Amino acid sequence: MRVESKKPRKQRKALFNYKNHQRSNLLSTRVADFVREEYGIKNLPLRVGDDVRIIKGEFKDFEGEVIEITKNQRARIKEAKFEKSDGTEFNPSIHISNLIITKFIKEKKMDPWRASLIERKALFGVKEDLLTGPKKQKEEAEK
Repeated sequence: MRVESKKPRKQRKALFNYKNHQRSNLLSTRVADFVREEYGIKNLPLRVGDDVRIIKGEFKDFEGEVIEITKNQRARIKEAKFEKSDGTEFNPSIHISNLIITKFIKEKKMDPWRASLIERKALFGVKEDLLTGPKKQKEEAEK
């Protein structure tokens, strides 16, 4: 989905009023290089329970688990904490564009929807290589 208006007020309102299936595309985050090599994908929607690394801001290079994802494209990380003057601690919300996924949810099995998404994205990259491979072989055989 694309917001047509140039006015910041209308853009914020449109982002806030997106439906869940539209919002999942907005909540996609980059995947770390070593995970990218293993699964063959560049980005995925962020989920509660994923391990992430913060790449910008006051908590740069912190790694932790996602506790909550808010409606305005922000996530709360377990290890990133501020202490208030009264001694209580709270987790600030960090924009999703400032995060990189380092590990998926720590469950025995991966979410079936996410597993199928990874397979589709990984197969898309493989199909392109397969399509270019045989054509070169046929051209060499003709010569």
